[in-house]
Order: sequence, then C-alpha cells, then structure tokens
Amino acid sequence: MKKAPGRIILLVLHLTFITHYIGFGQAASPYSRYGLGYVRSTAFSANAGMGGVSAAYGSLLHINYTNPASYASLTRTTLEIGANFDGLSIKAKDSVYRAAAGNLNHLAIAFVPKPDKWALSIGLLPYTNINYTFAQNINDPNVGSYRNVYAGKGSLYQLYAGGAYKFKSRINERDNFSVGANLSYVFGKLDYQKVISFPDSVNAYSTRNITNVNTHMFNYTAGFQYRRRIYHNNDNPDERTDIFMTLGAYGTGGIKMNAKVSNYWDRFEMVSGFGAVTVDTQQSVFDQKYKLNMPFTIGAGFMFGNERFWLAGADFTYSNWSAFTSPLQNAGLNDSWRASVGFQITPKYDDRNYFNKVQYRLGAYAGKSQFNYQGKSLTEAAGTIGLGFPFKSLARLNLTGDFGTRTPGTDVGISETFYRVTFGFVLNDIWFIKRKYD
Repeated sequence: MKKAPGRIILLVLHLTFITHYIGFGQAASPYSRYGLGYVRSTAFSANAGMGGVSAAYGSLLHINYTNPASYASLTRTTLEIGANFDGLSIKAKDSVYRAAAGNLNHLAIAFVPKPDKWALSIGLLPYTNINYTFAQNINDPNVGSYRNVYAGKGSLYQLYAGGAYKFKSRINERDNFSVGANLSYVFGKLDYQKVISFPDSVNAYSTRNITNVNTHMFNYTAGFQYRRRIYHNNDNPDERTDIFMTLGAYGTGGIKMNAKVSNYWDRFEMVSGFGAVTVDTQQSVFDQKYKLNMPFTIGAGFMFGNERFWLAGADFTYSNWSAFTSPLQNAGLNDSWRASVGFQITPKYDDRNYFNKVQYRLGAYAGKSQFNYQGKSLTEAAGTIGLGFPFKSLARLNLTGDFGTRTPGTDVGISETFYRVTFGFVLNDIWFIKRKYD
C-alpha cells in the first residue's frame, strides 16, 4: 500500500510510560524510534547539576564515570545510587501530549586503596532506550482509510569496571596528571512493532510487523586529566584559597556491536476474549546475525577553582552518529555535539551553619541531537540546577533539576519540552573507616 503525500489527516501520539516497576528508561518520545533510541547521559547526580560538565571534573567524594581518569582524585571509598523522574511534553501541530516515568538511573561503587593516587570503580547504568507509540490515520483514494500504528520499547545497559592512576609532580605534588579507563559490557533488547489495520472494513485482516533486536558488545572509555595549582596564598593556610586549573579529555566507542534480529510479518484478527489471533504468517526470519557500526564520542573541557569552595568549567562533546548502521533501516542519523557550562559553590564546608555546607550548582547545555526531521538536526538546549545536602562526613544527598527543549527547526515537526529530577545518594567510606580502641 502506498501512502499518498499530503493524505495524512490525523497524527495522534499515544505516549506510554513505565510506572509499575523500577528500571532504566525515560518518558516516551517518538524520536526514540531512530537508531538505538535516546542516548542516556553518563553524568551522575553531582556533575549533572552543573550542566553535565565531566571532562575535567575530578571530585574528592563523587564518582565521575564519564572520564575515568577522575577516579584517581577520590579520597574515600564511594557508593553512588541515582534515581530520576522524567517528564515530557510533546507538541504536534495544535495538540500537546504528556508522559512521565520514574526510573533507577545508576548504581556505582569506587574502591580507593590509596587515596588521591589510584582507585577502581564498577557499576551499572543505562546506555540507550526507546519508548514510543504513535498512530497515523490515512485516507487513500485507492485503498480507502486505514491506520498505521508504530510502537517500540526497550533499553540497552552498560556494566563497567574501570580504574585510574595519578602521577604527581616531583616539583609540586599539587600538580598532577591522571589517566584512566573503563571497560564496559553493553547489552539489552529492543522491540519494534508496526500494525496496519482497516477500522472501516469489517472483513479485512490487520497486518503487523514485529522486530526484536538482541545486542551485546564490549566498549571502552579512556581519558586523562591534568591538574595544576595556579594560585596559592602563602599567608593564608586555608586550603579553600587555593585555585586549581584542570584540563581533561576522553574518548569512547567507534567499534562494532553484535546483534541478533528476528523479524516477521503476520495477519491477525481481533477476537473478543482472546485478543489478537494470528491468521497466517507471511514472512519470518529469526536470530539473523548483524554487525552494527557504532559511533565514537570524544569530549574535552576545563575547570577552574577548588571543590572545597567553588568550581567553574565547560565541556564540548562530539559523536559521529552519521557512521551508525542498522539492519532496521532506522539509521539516517546526523553527527551530534553539545557544549556545556557549569558552576558549583560551597559557602563554607566546615561551618556550623548547615546551609553554608550545602553545595549549590548551576549549569546549562546546548547542541545538536543525532535525530533529524526532514534532514534538519534537532536542536537541544537546557538549564540545570542542583543541591548537595551533606550528612555528617559520610553521606550526601544530591538533588538535581534539568529543564529544556528539543526542536526540529521547522513549524511542521514535533517539538519536545522535557524535565528531569534526579536524586543521588552518595555514601563515603562507611565500611572501611579505621577505628581506634583503647
């Protein structure tokens, strides 16, 4: 059947979301049908509040998965658990559709055998996800009216292990160079479905195409950070007065992903009490092997300040998604990029006033998505805000808000307004504290 140009008379988006179980994902979006879906941010709860700035972010007490060289800056064994609540508002012509989802975002732990020297980290976090359902009601003069329904659901995850080592300058141990790497196993399943039905024809069978993709691969991330003290007040012993400059860069991907694809077409009818009953199967292929060309991502950035007082930095990341290939004919992606800026301040980390010990964060980012509409890349822009609430010296609760838009640059496309609230719980060194006994 041929879809006549300009004959689409209705576009209705039925948004689905996951609320009955905890998983990795996000609110539904029709753009997630392309490629491997939305690529999830690798920023954890702390640097997420600073616009996702990660390349040069090296914390004493927070894990920065994006650039594994940062592990060497940790001073305590650290456990991080993150969860988020995603909301999405989609505007298609004169209609607005909304969805929301709550999910586990990341789970990671870093072991620090030698503080501020070398460390190891393992964890689990999302890689990509798809989640959409939308329908097209079409009136074709040759075949009459019919409906196309497209749906997709699934996630890819990455289980990683990494480490980092810090080389300190012999002239000034405050100056150092860190290198690190992550090895991750990416795995998961993506399900796609297309249904063609004839609501006005009583005796016509409906047709559906179901595709299942099981994928897995080993991936890597390698990075470095160079840190130099650029200001020190010899008359003031307070370490907060020191100012450091950090440069960082990392790279990941550019390898092939293994995939097994099962695909079949069948005709069915809806039977009361039984649901969809298959009439016949027209075409089927099961567990066909493919190799997907995956993009590479590179990032670089700088940061100034001192984590005990203030930090300010910026990042730039680039991914060549135009090199991505898929047996599903859902590629056609563009190269993506993002520029990020972020700021953090702690008024006085050792003050008696609790709110002077809170970490306050602000950030923003903007760029081009890998998705496109009519050949134009989606533009993304967002602002972030974050708070880090300390609990004695062993734990911290990070609260981060992220609000932004994705627009296709054309009046006839689908625009998205999104928000995300992230809760991150950070526990430091609770199992390995050395206690003294008399």
